[in-house]
Amino acid sequence: MEDSVAKPQATPSGANPSAASDSPVPAGKHSQKSAPSLPNTATKPAQSAVSPIAARSWWVALLAALPPLAMLFFLYWNPYLAVLTAAGVTIAVSLTWGGLSQAPSPGRTGLVVVLAGIGCLLAAFLTNNLTWVPLVLSWCLLAAFIAEMTRGKHRPLTTWSLASTIAGCALVAAGSAWGLAIAYPTMNLLAMAALPAMGLACLTLALPTKYASIRWLYCSLAGILAAGLLTYFVLYQYSDLALAIPFAYRNPALAIWIMTVGLGFLSGLLVACINVLFMVPAGKNYRWRQLTLALLPTLFIAVPIYSLARLITG
Repeated sequence: MEDSVAKPQATPSGANPSAASDSPVPAGKHSQKSAPSLPNTATKPAQSAVSPIAARSWWVALLAALPPLAMLFFLYWNPYLAVLTAAGVTIAVSLTWGGLSQAPSPGRTGLVVVLAGIGCLLAAFLTNNLTWVPLVLSWCLLAAFIAEMTRGKHRPLTTWSLASTIAGCALVAAGSAWGLAIAYPTMNLLAMAALPAMGLACLTLALPTKYASIRWLYCSLAGILAAGLLTYFVLYQYSDLALAIPFAYRNPALAIWIMTVGLGFLSGLLVACINVLFMVPAGKNYRWRQLTLALLPTLFIAVPIYSLARLITG
């Protein structure tokens, strides 16, 4: 990208222009000594990325765990508030997506992604199906091009900007399945195993580790533990959870445990995947970018929950 390359500074006549370069020199026996930089020349600071396995701040982990745990309570008490919580997570992720993806115009990217996320969620909530979600996404694709044309005459990094906007729209559209939680009550039972697992897995993001495999282990074990506890105390009596397992009629109790613990493992694995595989760009507000990355699994988990609910109810 041309934004990430520092422009060479002007040098006096007869001077070597490469001497003012501030690019790092590789270490080794063939490396050459770099000439001292000229006085009164500004250098562009290199923007690094925070390690994906680095421990998150405790407040980032707590805020990331709060929405799934709140949705767990709301699904049992008032599913409409769970849909409202999903809308709040969608807005939070959308507004910070431009900074997380390093879009050239974060404001325009965030606006289009917000429209896509809320539009898809409303379409699913009002129609009780996902039929209108592709239509909403197609209109948001048009909005992405219109937003790109309003950037100005030159519009640098057009491809990067469009790719960032369209990818954000597709990501937040996954949360539209939460709008069907009222139409499919089985989703509430499945979410009772997935959401606490995801909340506990988000809390483990604050634990320090030097290896990605340990981060995966933390999140997966946390998901299994939370789902196992919920199954032992609450979910063991709901036989509907076993209908998606082929041998449910032979051993319903085992089928329930396989379904719930499997969902817990999937939730923890999803948290680990998103927070380990993606880099968070350093710089201003990078803690909020970490929070955005940690909130994405709350939207993604709605897709497997909805798919299993349709498989059970038909």
